Amino acid sequence: MRKYFHKKAGVSLVEMLIYIALLTSVTALVVNGLVSMSRTYNDLRLSKNITTSATGALTRMVYEIRQAQSVDADQSTFVTSPGELSLNTTPASGIPTTVKFYVQNGVLRVMTGGVDEGQITLSNTTVSSLTFNRVQNSISQAIKINLTLQSTVGTKTKTETFYTTAVLRNIY
Repeated sequence: MRKYFHKKAGVSLVEMLIYIALLTSVTALVVNGLVSMSRTYNDLRLSKNITTSATGALTRMVYEIRQAQSVDADQSTFVTSPGELSLNTTPASGIPTTVKFYVQNGVLRVMTGGVDEGQITLSNTTVSSLTFNRVQNSISQAIKINLTLQSTVGTKTKTETFYTTAVLRNIY
């Protein structure tokens, strides 16, 4: 009688350990990649929040400074933080009014003619510091702005400082 040897189907213990090690390595790489992408996404959100707030706030302040006839020094707070800036301006309507920039509860706000127009920084961004410095000579005057913003996403916090100077154009 002839005996036929059948090849046994299945996986040996060594092969199984190799497959498990490979699968574990691939899973670890995928999880590490996802965690890294999540951190990068949060970093981008922080940068976007701060940059958007800084761009909007500085653009509005520089525009109003350039349109102003004068700075109301009595109603403004220079050199210290949080600073306040009060500008005397005449809009297209021809009626003289004041524009005031100030910080309230960590939010940069603007008031025109005594009416609060609202915040000009994003709600998820906090103003850590705002200082105005008045620079003047016999011909013109300028305002130097120092704005420090902070944003938090999850457990990560980012702070950036922005500087600019604007000359009052309507006085010379």
